[in-house]
Amino acid sequence: MNEHYLIKYISYHLHTIVRRYDINGTLLETCCARISFRDLYEDDEIFRIFTGTALPHGKKDIPVILSAEGELAYAMIRTGSRYTLIGPVRMTTPVDFRHTYPGEIPLPDISARPVTKQWLLSVYACEYDTFSKDILLVHNLFHEEEITEEMLNLENSVDKKTDEKLRESFSQLVFTNREYGKVHNPYDQELREFSSIESGDLAQLKRSLSEDYPGEIGTLSEDPLRHAKNRGIVVITLASRAAMRGGVVPEEAYSLSDSYIQKIEKCRDIPAVFHLFYAAEYEYARMVKELKEQKEGTLEKDKNPHINKCKDYIFSHLHGRISIQEIADALGLNAAYLSELFHECEKVTLTEYIRREKINLAKNLLIYSRYSYSEISTYLGFSSQSHLGKYFKSATGMTMRQYRNVYGMKEFDA
Repeated sequence: MNEHYLIKYISYHLHTIVRRYDINGTLLETCCARISFRDLYEDDEIFRIFTGTALPHGKKDIPVILSAEGELAYAMIRTGSRYTLIGPVRMTTPVDFRHTYPGEIPLPDISARPVTKQWLLSVYACEYDTFSKDILLVHNLFHEEEITEEMLNLENSVDKKTDEKLRESFSQLVFTNREYGKVHNPYDQELREFSSIESGDLAQLKRSLSEDYPGEIGTLSEDPLRHAKNRGIVVITLASRAAMRGGVVPEEAYSLSDSYIQKIEKCRDIPAVFHLFYAAEYEYARMVKELKEQKEGTLEKDKNPHINKCKDYIFSHLHGRISIQEIADALGLNAAYLSELFHECEKVTLTEYIRREKINLAKNLLIYSRYSYSEISTYLGFSSQSHLGKYFKSATGMTMRQYRNVYGMKEFDA
């Protein structure tokens, strides 16, 4: 390998100094594409700073990124029996690196030169992504087992105690909520909300959004406006996925999501945020509704009003057994007339439609909930698990267990 060409390439690309040392810290080569540029630290000083802070070590010799003087970034990479040091550079977007100098244990024999504004502005500024890609290039050319950007970040810019702190925070939050009797809104409301988008049912979406519960929405930020914006982003993301499941082209759904989220980020008051994410939900539901009408060759305005009322009744009673007579009584119609009218308008029998909607809800419960198969069967009004299982496999080609294994949320596996 032409190592001289490699460090020359990196020096030109990042407009900075690239040094190579032997294992003992003796300087072997220096390359700087900018003739007049000088580092704040001498060659031996910067190596000794890394020695006192963190040199690449361990099985994979993960490169170490060091933040110096609060402004500069250097990278030390183990390259065979040598070390390659890249830097300094500045980050155009601040990055909180784990390794810093001066750190908790300053090195008394190294005194930093004063950082002048003029010198600092002469240091090349780049995005972290640009810097990290060059670091990975140098490292992976010298190692058979390559590392990824995620591995580099984990070693250099992610607090190793993050998971521990999260678990501690989670435990404290659960305890506090129990202590004060605080609960979140029920999950089945969320299911109805996003199932209505997936099916393009505007009336059901309106009802689900108007449901009242004593629970609360989780706290997504201490700042009220930021909390509202975060909630809006979550809702729009879930709504876009529901619309995709309903048949909306992913690119169209993603673009609409981007548009609404960008508008939310510009909002200066909470009511405007709520208006936007509710508007997004209705827009997604309308998109699905129009797709279904085009596919079926029928427009909503052409349908008999009894059909819409019939569907509303079914959607609101999917959690139990539904008979045609029960629906007809609720609508004030003759059962035989309702069955004939429904088949004429929907091209499917009323019994088949009810079963299809129950299967669709079963799919959502299998994907997004922890409910057992028998609990889902009971919830949907089937006489037994095998009773639901028979129709489920006929409709999907899978057993309920197979469907959950393929599509179920993976975090529930823990």
